Amino acid sequence: MADKKFQKPIQTLTKVLGNVPLTVWLGLIILVFFSILTDRFLTVSNVMNIIVQVSSGVGIIAVASFIAICSTGVDLSIGGTVAVSGMIAARVLVLDFPLINSIREVSPILVILIAIGAAMLAGMLVGALNGLILSKTKIPAFIITLATYRIGETMARIVGGGSSIQIIDQEAFRFIGGGSLYSVMVGNRSIGILPVSLLVLIPLYIVFHVLMKHTKFGTYIYAIGGNNEASVLSGINVEKTRFTVFLLSGLIASIAGILLTSRLASGIAATGLGLEFDGIAATVVGGTAMTGGKGSPFRTLIGAFTIGALRNGLNLIGMANSVQMITIGAVLIIIVTIDAFRTEEGRLWRKNLRRNFFPSQMKNRIAQ
Repeated sequence: MADKKFQKPIQTLTKVLGNVPLTVWLGLIILVFFSILTDRFLTVSNVMNIIVQVSSGVGIIAVASFIAICSTGVDLSIGGTVAVSGMIAARVLVLDFPLINSIREVSPILVILIAIGAAMLAGMLVGALNGLILSKTKIPAFIITLATYRIGETMARIVGGGSSIQIIDQEAFRFIGGGSLYSVMVGNRSIGILPVSLLVLIPLYIVFHVLMKHTKFGTYIYAIGGNNEASVLSGINVEKTRFTVFLLSGLIASIAGILLTSRLASGIAATGLGLEFDGIAATVVGGTAMTGGKGSPFRTLIGAFTIGALRNGLNLIGMANSVQMITIGAVLIIIVTIDAFRTEEGRLWRKNLRRNFFPSQMKNRIAQ
């Protein structure tokens, strides 16, 4: 009787735990693991450091990766777009040109707006180039975006003249990526607990949640990712949708470039390089299928913070960057594998595996 009494609650609890996203479990494991290894991981200053790093970097990038992957197109150009956008913003801010100098004397804020506008325009141009080629040809997305990644990286180095661009006496611009609207004193340090970059990140995810879940455009993205041929037959303008997706991806990448340049107070050509990998990792860890047609912006946000926390913890324990890439790659493989096992196809695969390699067990189950 006692066993039957507890059987149903246990089954209910097992079902509930089984429905918890893998991202949540991974996040909890990371928190426990690094809290044991270093007492600096869960300090207020480090937690806020993770939030700032994510909200000005991988958190923004993950949105671009999400919409691209959801429509069955990996965007590898994101890192190059971040680099060239950030360098253009920095170049405009320090540009010694009569027109810019006169505007700077009248209104320094206007120069910042021009720099931001130029950076966003550059990102949109890269995205438009990707979208135009991908919508008019059958060339795989990873080939085109890899080429534009190199173009963006090279242009960033040309704009910077082969060196970094230091942004001096631009407190208003530096406030965008590194400032906070509210700070508290912890010991002898003032720690911002309401970063401006977070106020950019959260509305961005809200906008894309509404866009993906409550508009025709979002429905078209899911439909194209789910079945491209069926989308064409149903009358969806696949070319226009894919062009818009990559245009938005370039725009979002430029926002990350602006925030990173602001936080670092300098334009560095190598700033965004490699971020596309973290963006893809955050998207996949957040539950988006690499085959497209499945995913959620808010789960992607959780994935971004998971990857950000993982990178931060690895840095705290002194792991080399090259080994960090291997670790994140291994985590990505594990997550994708487990997620595949939880799908209907995964259950069929496990059933076939038992039938082929453990025939006696299958016969016993049938007999029972």
